Amino acid sequence: MHVEDPVHGGVTPSDASVRSADSGDTHSGDPVEGHTSKAVDQSLTGLRMLAVQMAGLVIDQVASAVRALVTRDPQLAETVIGREPLVNAYDGRLDRETLEFIALQQPVANDLRMVRALARTALELERVGDEAKKIARFAQRNGTSAGHDPVVVVASYLRHMADLSVTMLRNAVRAFDEGNGDMARDVLARDREIDAEFAAALRQLMSVVMQDQHFIQATVDTVFALKGLERIGDHAKNISEQVLYMLGGTR
Repeated sequence: MHVEDPVHGGVTPSDASVRSADSGDTHSGDPVEGHTSKAVDQSLTGLRMLAVQMAGLVIDQVASAVRALVTRDPQLAETVIGREPLVNAYDGRLDRETLEFIALQQPVANDLRMVRALARTALELERVGDEAKKIARFAQRNGTSAGHDPVVVVASYLRHMADLSVTMLRNAVRAFDEGNGDMARDVLARDREIDAEFAAALRQLMSVVMQDQHFIQATVDTVFALKGLERIGDHAKNISEQVLYMLGGTR
């Protein structure tokens, strides 16, 4: 299997996710209230767009980090590490702007839940970026392949887990952007699949250690890379849980 290219196949904002800017007019004929509702809607749309952009970058970071590890590409690994500050900058901006929105607009009910979900989603995405950076650092120091090289042994698992985690993350963000509870629940259901892949990869690695102890450090690093992908699936699951909270107000 191969990891999808998140640059060309990433999440894009859905027209269905953007509420009408004139929704306040259905509640009152007061033009001031209508203007305020429009400002709230525009602010929320901007915040959602920012989160989707951050997700696109983070998804590409994960796919690129695993590709750098499996194909022994130190330059690609360096690119991933070099883009980490961009991920942090998105996180910082979303943190500031969600706080400003709460302070200025004083949202309630659905809008407040959405802003809270936005802030949590940004935090989860930032942590995914951290996992991608760790995998890229391992790719940097990983040498040429050999017969019992643990990366070679579990390369198919690495690719499959990367594909699963990227798909889960993409769908979780899409569920958030579109307010799609069914898609969020589908992401939660796939968490077991990535956990099963992780367990199978560990069993394969243990057989490598028993046959050749020259690769103990590389095996430990590979375990951490696999664990990082499993955690990325967990972060996608956490985003999906925020979607369900945003939609229903319950966990």
